Amino acid sequence: MLFRSVEHDGAKRSGALQQGNIHIGKAKAVLTGTYRTQGDDLVIDMKLNAPAMEVEELEAMLPSLNIVLPQGSSLKGGTAHVNVAVQGATDALNIKGSAGLAKTKLAGFDLGSRMRTVAKLAGIKISPDTDFDNVSADVTMNPKGTAVDNISIVAPTIGQLAGAGTISPAQALDFKMRATLIAEGGVMGLVGAKQASIPFSIAGTSADPKFVPDVKGTAAGIASGIASGVTGGNISNIKDLKKMTPDQAGKAAGDILNLFRKKKE
Repeated sequence: MLFRSVEHDGAKRSGALQQGNIHIGKAKAVLTGTYRTQGDDLVIDMKLNAPAMEVEELEAMLPSLNIVLPQGSSLKGGTAHVNVAVQGATDALNIKGSAGLAKTKLAGFDLGSRMRTVAKLAGIKISPDTDFDNVSADVTMNPKGTAVDNISIVAPTIGQLAGAGTISPAQALDFKMRATLIAEGGVMGLVGAKQASIPFSIAGTSADPKFVPDVKGTAAGIASGIASGVTGGNISNIKDLKKMTPDQAGKAAGDILNLFRKKKE
């Protein structure tokens, strides 16, 4: 870190950092704000802004930020952006703001295969890696855990994902998500659903996430997608399948039920 402008008051044991440039390899960030000594603690009130950091330069420092990638995976290419406020004693910091990634790849992690039910629904191709056009979220981190809100993910091979959730200090995951899928085949293609909004949960841990489909919500989402493809309408409940012809409804319901009779994720 390079402190370019610091005003320190020795008597008050406090000061202001006008500009602190942080360099992690080629990745750059700017830290500004105030600090003071309170007993044996150093208390800070600062802002960290990094509009475009090279992702691969940051990966080595992720564990120190309590960020754990899925086991066996790594980030390749792209940039990260962070704009957060950092407050409190240095051993119990509260961090709040926004963060995201652009044009990056999670190598060694196939999101499509982890979301097997979703992949079968939309005909998503299985790949050893997952590409992301954009990932963004609002993040609140403190010693009690991490809250992630307003998640927005665009993954070209899957679709758009949105939601919110929490990560415990032990890295346990509790997320409620929704995937907006464009049919490339699979069950959706067979039953004529051009697009569907599918709810699911993420449990497990950061190192080993578990993707759990919402069966009832998935069926309703497929029904709505079928209606859009067949009638241009909007179905919000699986019961509305009866608005279609008997053949259309029977085919749709049968394929959806068969999907969930198989072993769940």
